Amino acid sequence: MQQPYSFPKRVATAAFIVLLIASGFYLLGKAAYFFLLVFAAVLLAVMFCGLTDIGVEKLKLKRWLSLLIVTILVFGSVVGAFMLIAPTVSEQVEEMRETIPEAITQLQDWLKQRTWGAKLEEQIPNDMSSLLPEQDELTSKLTGMFTSTLSLLADFFIVIIAALFLAANPGMYTKGVVKLMPVHKRDRILEVLHKLYHTLKQWLLGMVSAMAIIGVSTTIAYLIIGLPLAFALGLISFFLAFIPNIGPWLAGAPAVLVGFTVGPDMALTVLLVYGGIQLVESYWITPLIFQKTVDLPPALLLFVQVLFGILTGGLGLLMAAPILAVAMVVVNELYVKDVLEKEAPQENRIAGNVRIVGESSEK
Repeated sequence: MQQPYSFPKRVATAAFIVLLIASGFYLLGKAAYFFLLVFAAVLLAVMFCGLTDIGVEKLKLKRWLSLLIVTILVFGSVVGAFMLIAPTVSEQVEEMRETIPEAITQLQDWLKQRTWGAKLEEQIPNDMSSLLPEQDELTSKLTGMFTSTLSLLADFFIVIIAALFLAANPGMYTKGVVKLMPVHKRDRILEVLHKLYHTLKQWLLGMVSAMAIIGVSTTIAYLIIGLPLAFALGLISFFLAFIPNIGPWLAGAPAVLVGFTVGPDMALTVLLVYGGIQLVESYWITPLIFQKTVDLPPALLLFVQVLFGILTGGLGLLMAAPILAVAMVVVNELYVKDVLEKEAPQENRIAGNVRIVGESSEK
């Protein structure tokens, strides 16, 4: 009969586990950017796998051929769309460089006419050129920007190549992860991994759909009200829609500023139109699109975005939502279901006959 662990052995085991967890968190903090790149590659691989599976299951193609076709179609579509809209957007972006300072001047004049805006107007510098750095500082910043751009491009290509490797043979990597787990837990871990894949695939599909709807509707609305630079501003709204909660605010600011170049009435119209689009998106489009995937609590998502933004910058802000979706699935499957609900008596589990505070009793 196997003897139970002695007290010193239990203490040593507990200390080792705590040390291992602390080391994991330390490594995660030091190499957070690396782990975010890995997660970005996994997220992109999920997209390629989802599209590749369509060719394999529906068209009966070999996996490598389906992946090749998907890769050509995806990057071909991106390049084609860029070539189609790049001239218009590039021209409007150049106009925006001249429009934004003019918009700030218009905003200053408008604030001067209001009593409540006098103190606020004093905070806006009269000479916008004073905000520009000196020549030596400008040279240093340009050099830093060039280096950062090269680093971002390198990271971008690494993510794409890693995603293609993962999508080419996802079973090999899945089995590798499962083999690291205890034998009696492997089937359950494989089940959770499949659920994570399905969740990320549905989240990506919903996010791309929401981004397209917001980008197109914003552009059409700006064209209808006669706002200048509608295509450039719509494109900004499309990309920033990938960042829930924070992205819409960032996309709305330049549109309002451009509206001030036409007049305060146009700025107010832009604010109302854009606010209306965001209300429809937040309370109708997004719930409708994401009803089949993880329902991310808005407050929790905002806290995670702020935390990741502070710790890791822009990439963390971009990856906050899918990481939270993954974390919620893992916690729900491996902790809530396999630990809490498994150990709790059946009558003590939260069931449909128990009403939570704030939840309607109507079903």
